[in-house]
Parts: sequence; structure tokens; C-alpha cells
Amino acid sequence: MERLGSETTMEGMEKSMKENLSMEIDPPLKENLATAEGWQKALDKVVPAVTVLWTTACRAFDNESAGASYAIGFIVDKSRVIILTNRHVVKPGPVVAEAMFVNSEEVTMYPIYRDSVSHRYSEFSS
Repeated sequence: MERLGSETTMEGMEKSMKENLSMEIDPPLKENLATAEGWQKALDKVVPAVTVLWTTACRAFDNESAGASYAIGFIVDKSRVIILTNRHVVKPGPVVAEAMFVNSEEVTMYPIYRDSVSHRYSEFSS
């Protein structure tokens, strides 16, 4: 019978801990996980939904200053041309934006929503 705290018990515990805590730093990759063809299919689906927004804003009633900037947006409703973007893109005061799509089409956009709860996103529509 071994006494708790004896050398053999401590060595056994240390060995057991090392075995349980050891892991591979770089796990082996599955073959053909990402292929050029797979990436191209994903890009063909995603890129048309991405847009660049150029915004112009007046000085609002709070601390935000007037200015022009650009941001990235994502089309969430193609039929109604609704674009989702970060909340800070839609300022508290008047904002007008131009959206440029991957086909170089430009559309004037107006803010339709600015999230006041989670402070994470806003939406534009034409």
C-alpha cells in the first residue's frame, strides 16, 4: 500500500497529468480541406453581396463631427436593396451614402435603421 504523497504516487500523478495535458500543437490537416476550386465557389457566392459605402455626414447634435468616410456593407435583401453595415457608419445626424457594387454600379443610399440596443449594426436602403 502506498502512502499519499509518496514519491511513486507523485511520479505517477505527474506522468498521468503530462499524458492528459499533452496535445498536438499543429493537428494534422485533412487532405483537400481547402482547394482552389472550393475557394472560388465560395467567393463567387459571397463577393456579389459585398459593397463599399461612401458616406457623407453633417455635424450632429452630439459629439460626432461632420465628414466623409467609407465602410463595407453586405446586401441582406436584394429585392429591397437593404445593406447591413456597422452601427458607426450611420451617424446620429443626416447621412447620405453611395453604395458601389462589384459590377461598378453605384446607388444612392439612405439610412433606414441604427441599432440603439446592442450598438452593433445599422442598415441602408436605396
